[in-house]
Amino acid sequence: MTSSSLRSRLGWLIGTVVILVLTGAWAYRVGTLPSIDEQRSVVPSATVWGMHACLVAVLAGLAGVGVPLARILGRRRCLTALALAIGGYLSCGLAPETTRIFFDEHIYAQIGQTIAHTGRAEGANYARAEYGKFEMYSPVVNKQPNGLPYLLSWIYRIAGVSDASAHFLNRALVGLAAAALYLGLVLAPWTLPAGAGVAAALLFMFTPLVMWWGHTVAVEPAAAATTAFAFLAACVHARLRDSETAQGLPASGLVLAGATAFAAYFRPESLLAFPLVAVVLWSTEDRFIEDLSAWGALALATALATPSLVHLWSVRTESWGATDGRRFAFDFIGKNLHSNGGYFIDSHWFPVAGTVLAVAGALWLLIRNRTAGLAVGTWFAFSWGIFILFYAGGYYYGASSRYGVVSCAPVAVLMGIGLTGLYALLRRAPVWAGALAACGLINWAAAMHYVPTLSREAIEAKADVDFIARIAPTLPGGSIVLSPDPCAWLLQGVNSSQFFTLEQMVRTDLRELANQYPGGVYLHWSFWHNAEPPLARETGKLLVEAHATELARVYCQSDKIALFRLDTPEGLARFSSRPPQPPHRDSDLDTMLARARAELDATARPPTPATAK
Repeated sequence: MTSSSLRSRLGWLIGTVVILVLTGAWAYRVGTLPSIDEQRSVVPSATVWGMHACLVAVLAGLAGVGVPLARILGRRRCLTALALAIGGYLSCGLAPETTRIFFDEHIYAQIGQTIAHTGRAEGANYARAEYGKFEMYSPVVNKQPNGLPYLLSWIYRIAGVSDASAHFLNRALVGLAAAALYLGLVLAPWTLPAGAGVAAALLFMFTPLVMWWGHTVAVEPAAAATTAFAFLAACVHARLRDSETAQGLPASGLVLAGATAFAAYFRPESLLAFPLVAVVLWSTEDRFIEDLSAWGALALATALATPSLVHLWSVRTESWGATDGRRFAFDFIGKNLHSNGGYFIDSHWFPVAGTVLAVAGALWLLIRNRTAGLAVGTWFAFSWGIFILFYAGGYYYGASSRYGVVSCAPVAVLMGIGLTGLYALLRRAPVWAGALAACGLINWAAAMHYVPTLSREAIEAKADVDFIARIAPTLPGGSIVLSPDPCAWLLQGVNSSQFFTLEQMVRTDLRELANQYPGGVYLHWSFWHNAEPPLARETGKLLVEAHATELARVYCQSDKIALFRLDTPEGLARFSSRPPQPPHRDSDLDTMLARARAELDATARPPTPATAK
């Protein structure tokens, strides 16, 4: 070993140790803060800066490896990747643009709105959002990771906050994920059937569940896409590794670190991208343990992902909806396995033809390339298997079919290998190949029956969202809406607050609140009022006491959704601790008109006898 090589390895070792020590010290300091609130106070800025650092690492690394990578791929492969990215975006257009998780998708989008305006990853219990501005008054740290809101914030900075710009993101990510799968399989130094990369990308983008969720603002398509990018980064690092010394390039190590860490910011189980990357790197080089640049990259990735770890630690006391507090347990395996395993055979969400191709791909890898098979199998086991331990991980549970999207990428890789392997086997028997292809296409098209549909799941909540979108543009400027879902109003550019945040002010000084919001103080009778009787009772009592005026109402199934104005004369009289104040401005329209009428009446009045005399 030369002295320069020894110095290089020593530098990598020292750098890795320093990174881990500094990161560990910071995480320990935050994690041992005396209260949960203090720990959470670090999250809004730390996670955003962590993701900024991930993007900087990826872009800096791509600047270093872009030229040799383009030389390896060539024009044809680059154009193919571009076509796949566009095709993936268009394929999601077959599904309706909608929201399917209420009201999580609106929470993601609203946090993205906050990041775009304040640089902090916070949800809003109370904020102003009008005239293109945003002011946070009562923030809250959300329990879900902030990766999707972070990406949405960039879309909002460029195109503004809107439903259309939010739904654009997942469609674009599905296309980019398809391109990443193709490029990763092209670059990975694995022995695979010809065309496996293109086949895997096409099968991924046309997986029915991917298309169905790809036109929403759910986090799962983004989680699948960023893990696919981490897989691509590992393949890039392996391809550019020196075959003699088994050392990777520092630039590709930066791409690997940034992509792996970034994937960890999207879902809690996305941290499993770390072992996935390690297995992929090992499968491409038996001397992986000697690649100090890879170890340094994983150490840097750990440092970059630490804000997300701190975030998860700070919300460890959350139940995540589990009524008995058990979020993960072996007791859930039986029912979840029946549901999530049935996904591949019952033709409800997934075509049986795809299952046959995936099994064929697994058999091909078992026979021809076991190391690659172990890497892809690990990817599938982590992304699919983690949910059978989760209390709400079964695809039968509400809108939990979205969890299936997380494992669609490794399933597509298996399907692509299976399809191209079967083609190589049957290409000399065109009749059999054509017959099997026809059967597969018919089965696949039949399994897409739900893609162009709107689910009946939470149809009442969907009606509430549609009601907000219809009513929001009709409200005068300077209005505020008190609602259990202020995020939905804020995204429409209407000032909004949780009722409990301003309840004290409403009951003791409604007049001051009305002065701050001259467009009116409104109360939203929402989906949650129909679902939660205690909330409905308290709100109904307030509406009666204030003599609130009903402005709009819709019906959906047995639910009633409405908007009321609280600052009525009766409401102001009952809920104000001081008498009404005269207008502060002499230029007030009504005051000026009254004064002008009085002056005109005075000049037009005939003189009295005393005046004439």
